Amino acid sequence: LLLLDAGNINNVFDAEIERIYLNFSDPWPKARHAKRRLTSENFLCKYDSIFKDRKNIFMKTDNDSLFEFSIDSLTNHGYNLYDVTNDLHSLNEEDNVMTEYEEKFVKQGVKINRFKSFM
Repeated sequence: LLLLDAGNINNVFDAEIERIYLNFSDPWPKARHAKRRLTSENFLCKYDSIFKDRKNIFMKTDNDSLFEFSIDSLTNHGYNLYDVTNDLHSLNEEDNVMTEYEEKFVKQGVKINRFKSFM
């Protein structure tokens, strides 16, 4: 576990990461801040150099706009998406590890979006 500016991730890792989990990232809702989203083209290019072999990004979010942006961004970058859902908890998956935010949102009745991707 590291605490660092994600913009510097490719200065810390070099072809050694197997998977990135993006759980409830800041959605940066204003259009002018799109480049700060962790699924923007800017970040996807940084991630390219840190993966060991196959690239894997898993994402969970309550934010529908960020979810749609991320699907478009990853698809345009060449990722294949699978296990895409707009209601993760309706699937009753036993292996889903809930984050603190996820527990809070689920108690409020908020649906959780999730996708898994590879390239």
